Amino acid sequence: MCVLFVILCVPSLAIAQASYVGSAKCVSCHKAISETWKDTLHNKSQQALSPANDTVVVDWQGVVKLKAGKIPEATVKLHKDDKGTYHATLVDTKDTSRSVTYTIARTYGGWGWKQRYHVIIGNNHYILPIQWNQAALRWVPYNLQNWYNEDGSLKALSVKNSFEMKCAACHNTGLELKKVNDGYESKYLELNTGCEKCHGPGSLHVKSPKAKGKIVNPRKLAYERGLEVCGQCHNRGVSVPNGTFEFPWNDKDNKPYKLGEALSNYYQFKPGVWEDAASHSKHHHQQWIDLQKSKHFKAKITCYDCHSAHGGPGRFQLTKADFNNNLCLSCHGKDKRFSSPAAIRNHTKHNYAPETTGQGRCSGCHMVKTASSAEAGDIHSHDFKIIKPSVSLGMFKKDPQNVLPNSCSGCHKDWVKDQAGYELAASIFDVFFGK
Repeated sequence: MCVLFVILCVPSLAIAQASYVGSAKCVSCHKAISETWKDTLHNKSQQALSPANDTVVVDWQGVVKLKAGKIPEATVKLHKDDKGTYHATLVDTKDTSRSVTYTIARTYGGWGWKQRYHVIIGNNHYILPIQWNQAALRWVPYNLQNWYNEDGSLKALSVKNSFEMKCAACHNTGLELKKVNDGYESKYLELNTGCEKCHGPGSLHVKSPKAKGKIVNPRKLAYERGLEVCGQCHNRGVSVPNGTFEFPWNDKDNKPYKLGEALSNYYQFKPGVWEDAASHSKHHHQQWIDLQKSKHFKAKITCYDCHSAHGGPGRFQLTKADFNNNLCLSCHGKDKRFSSPAAIRNHTKHNYAPETTGQGRCSGCHMVKTASSAEAGDIHSHDFKIIKPSVSLGMFKKDPQNVLPNSCSGCHKDWVKDQAGYELAASIFDVFFGK
């Protein structure tokens, strides 16, 4: 007798998907890490503003007058009421009898470099067109064109310029976006960059802490996939495939970047670079782009070999201090060219005083602050390349207002005042280091 066995393929139950639980859930097992992380800029970039949590860093009064590009002078009046609430009034330049007053809902930054201010319009957040540069102690415009027309009149805000569509994925953890009319509204678990932003949703890990594969460890990913954990935010571009957002996202299926997958599946890279020196970044948060141009990338040095997202010495969250060259020399000190102060003096043609004057400090020459002056020059280049004064000189001759900083200008301030200064810098550099 022939017996026919029919094997039925019954689909197995769907594998449970991890969900976000919040950084507070991580504390019980990771107390030491949580203690340092809570004071990092990752955790503090945004703050909900209230009288009990007053994080404004500048005296909020008076009148701020700004202009940018083709937009004539714009006026913003600052006021703090008796209840401790902050307000900003934008005045129509074309018709000064017209104005709009907003209440400040959040501060954005303010931990050493710059601070911006969120207001709520409808169900979305927007960043006001004023930025306080802490280092320079002055107000500068921030995307003035989003608020004003070229004739100086106030314009209707576009939801496409909302925080939700431009910034949210990097500054919120557990973000969800909902399509509403011509824009998106957001929902998130944490206001800032929490544990799960870099390690993935943690519910399965919390349930089975010792089970493998339930949480992401960037160091255990393939080299470039591991770098992209940092690169998802320290980057510049738009979403895939339609460029809807200015952060990694599958905007066709409305899905966020997933750790461990190729970042290029979610992001079209569009770096901002200097016109006459395109190898150097002009705007901030481009460290991942810079790194790929460096010898560190070829040597497979990771972001977290030098930085710790969990916190570390100084404001840059380093694994070792850099002001005394300890970080750089932990690797490069094995090279006889950098193995002693005398060797470094020979290399730099300067005396050695990294802790005080900064002479001979590796990062001073190899990590130039290349961001434009409007962004406070606050971000160090991460391609680690020397920028010669001759490059700046060539740019100065074309446009004195649009000049890339060089490896000398951070200390030698007199060399960047006029063309004669740039020419002197270029000639001295060539004498000491050659063309």
